[in-house]
Amino acid sequence: MPTAALLHLAMGDMIHPDDRAARSYFVMENPDFMTLSDRPNKSPEDRAKPTPWGLLATLGFSGLTILANGVLGIVVATGFAAITHIPELEKDPTRLLFDGNLVTASILVSSPFIFALTLYFVNLRRGPALKDYLGLHEVDGKQILLWLFVLLLFAGASNLIAVLLKRPAVDPFMSSVYATATFKPLLWIALVVAAPVSEEVFFRGFLLYGILNTRLGPIGAVFLSALIWAPLHFQYDLYGITTVLTLGVVFGYARLRTNSVYIPIAMHALMNVIAAMEVMLHITFTASGS
Repeated sequence: MPTAALLHLAMGDMIHPDDRAARSYFVMENPDFMTLSDRPNKSPEDRAKPTPWGLLATLGFSGLTILANGVLGIVVATGFAAITHIPELEKDPTRLLFDGNLVTASILVSSPFIFALTLYFVNLRRGPALKDYLGLHEVDGKQILLWLFVLLLFAGASNLIAVLLKRPAVDPFMSSVYATATFKPLLWIALVVAAPVSEEVFFRGFLLYGILNTRLGPIGAVFLSALIWAPLHFQYDLYGITTVLTLGVVFGYARLRTNSVYIPIAMHALMNVIAAMEVMLHITFTASGS
């Protein structure tokens, strides 16, 4: 069956609320995503089945997590500025956003914090098992390779669009971060491990699953989680944020199709590898050319 048809069948019930055939197909393919409303004859066991936080609680806890992470970021940035005493940063504090050492430190500090808060809110609910709530389900190698190939196609299309729009070869933010990072291995760990794991467990795990089990359903879960995730990348311009939004939709759809958060983690990590490699190669060839 063509991919477009699968997408329509798996998620089309949010476009046509009365299209029960679409929801039935999605539930059949993804039984772990079945909500009680999908079962017309609910047994006592169904009624007693643990459920995740509702929509308001999910959004509320997500907002608290994002706010607390923002405060933590300010604390880390303040401490970094006080310790380093870099004149350029003291004259223009906004340059902190583009400092590779600060970005590395912020990611390495905030990622465990986000992960811990996510686990806390999941356990506080005493609902579905942790692996079901966050999508910690194993996937086979073929699925991983398939979705990484999808990511490569996305990256290629994104670069092609950037060329057609005559945008810079590399993003200024990533270029500055990579150039100013003193210890590159730590930056790679932050970009390829810490950020993808914490962000995907939170956004495509906790947030998406909580929304999925409400009336918003699959479409609402995918798009709302992406809409909340994208603006947090305020270091980019409008084009960059739009790209992140689209990427969030792809990650969310991959999460639904595979019922595993490991897939978007792998895709997120590969996307960051590609972005960092592009910057590294650009800096290397620019330096050799000069």
